[in-house]
Amino acid sequence: MHDLLTQKNLLTFFALTTGVVSIIELLEYLVTKNIPWLIRLLQAFWKKVIRRIKGTQPVGTQHLLLNFSGHPVLPAQLKTVEKLLQWPSSKVIDVPVGTIAEDRKFVANIVKAIERIDLSPEEWQRASIVALPAGYSAIWSVLLAELHGRLGYFPDIIHLRPSTDGAEKFEVAEIMNLRQVRHAAREKR
Repeated sequence: MHDLLTQKNLLTFFALTTGVVSIIELLEYLVTKNIPWLIRLLQAFWKKVIRRIKGTQPVGTQHLLLNFSGHPVLPAQLKTVEKLLQWPSSKVIDVPVGTIAEDRKFVANIVKAIERIDLSPEEWQRASIVALPAGYSAIWSVLLAELHGRLGYFPDIIHLRPSTDGAEKFEVAEIMNLRQVRHAAREKR
């Protein structure tokens, strides 16, 4: 017993204890400070696994209608959009934005809505995308900036108006090409 309590053995014991505690504290720091990063990493991995299991259609053939309005896209509206854009078919992706608190995390909460869209970076670049805007201008401004950042250009926008025939409350008035609007405005500089 006396041999265990020598100075050398006690120093070794304290060194091992300090090392173990330091490693535990380092792991705790890495995990707690990087939880959002780890969550994003796991979400990206999960999306890749799901895509691999499901299999995706060829990337260049997707025609997507991103619906930020909070209202369903009616069949007649979808047909009109496909006719105006000359798409053989399209897929509607409803992006629930909901009510967002007017706090300091306003932009971050809106960006999270876009991040829930299950598209890879390649699909963002190659898919034909048209958007049905949100009604609240502050939300739509952030959404449009985020879409421009992901696409590299402004998407086409669906303009709805009250219906004149009464079959549906709203009909597609036009598809607005924001790239043409931007190009025309640049010539006025």
